[in-house]
Amino acid sequence: MPERPKRGTTREALAVTPFRRLYIGSFLSGIGRWMQTTALGVLAWEISGSSEYLGAIIFANLGPLALLSLLGGSLADTGNRRNILFLSQVWQLAWTVVLTVNVADGEIGQTTLLVLVFIIGLGQGIYAPTFTSVIPELAGRNNLQAAVALNSMSMNGARVIGPALGGWLTSRFGFAEVFGLNAATYLFVLAAIVFTQIPETTAEPKSLGDRLLGGFRIAKRAPQVGSPLILMSLFSFFCLPFIGQLPAIAEVNMSIDAKSTQYGWFYATFGFGALFGALLVGTVLLQARRDLLIRFSLVSFGATLAWLVSLRSINTGYFAIFLVGLCYLILPTTLSTYWQEHVDENIRGRIAAIWVLSFGGTVPFGNLIAGPLIEITSLSAILYSSAIIAVLLGGLFSLKSGPIIGEEILSNNQS
Repeated sequence: MPERPKRGTTREALAVTPFRRLYIGSFLSGIGRWMQTTALGVLAWEISGSSEYLGAIIFANLGPLALLSLLGGSLADTGNRRNILFLSQVWQLAWTVVLTVNVADGEIGQTTLLVLVFIIGLGQGIYAPTFTSVIPELAGRNNLQAAVALNSMSMNGARVIGPALGGWLTSRFGFAEVFGLNAATYLFVLAAIVFTQIPETTAEPKSLGDRLLGGFRIAKRAPQVGSPLILMSLFSFFCLPFIGQLPAIAEVNMSIDAKSTQYGWFYATFGFGALFGALLVGTVLLQARRDLLIRFSLVSFGATLAWLVSLRSINTGYFAIFLVGLCYLILPTTLSTYWQEHVDENIRGRIAAIWVLSFGGTVPFGNLIAGPLIEITSLSAILYSSAIIAVLLGGLFSLKSGPIIGEEILSNNQS
């Protein structure tokens, strides 16, 4: 078995040109995506006034991750990953243009909006596991944790800038302008893909079952891979629906207009906290014990979320949502690094597919259930429940250790 990698710095990871190129392109496209995500939440709330419909929009946006991530992971391990990345981005660009035209033509119906958001998400369902598997290879195994932390910083830097821009542009111009600008940002990541040499995969799965379900078999047989995936699934399903309910939190609890620039900054502050959390993991906490980081993230997330739900002042709410973001992002950044340190490149795509499923694919189902429950009970009741579950996970769950594993584990007939 290969030796565990030394932990390289973020500067060393950024010195690798292919990684840096795709990293920057993804960051710029991510800004557009978060602009659109923010505007979508506001548009959904404006045309429905319903937490249930907000949950449905989140499901339409992220549900394709659950439907297609296994296929995306299989393609990432066995197909031309450069073509997969390129075509999935072209798909999202084209359908975002269709969304823009429909919104610009007049008031869009709830069903039409759901369908278009779902179709756009199909491209992300293929793109996400492929991108996750490619990034560590471009940066190099020695720079794995730094690359994961940088990717989290990129995602959450976009989460800071995108909602702030999206909120301002929506209030100043309108929804169609935001969606159109997002369509244009896909060109940055498309250009990065065109000019980046992406290594060919070496995996040769023996059957269709290995291609689609091999990741589950690996996770079952290797607890050092399975345990972080299970923890992320539980956390995402029970605790992350609060993100989709941020427009409702803003209007119901804090009495601010979800279409206002103020809400854009509120959303952006969450992203800024998450960005700071990723920065801590990639620098100050680089050598910290993973189990302690995970426990701290879960317990502190639960405590700060409960505090946020109790607030009725937007001024204090900014500080609370910053802390929620900080405590939240430590968890996926640490877990993602943990499982990637335990797998060889030839199975990374299939595990990345389950990671995308556990991280993003469970969120839409959580929102689909949370929305109707909020209508039956209350917004605060459901979010307090999420906070309690996070604290319980922090107290009860533990990671498993083990060696680095590769394709050979699928040849083992033991279950």
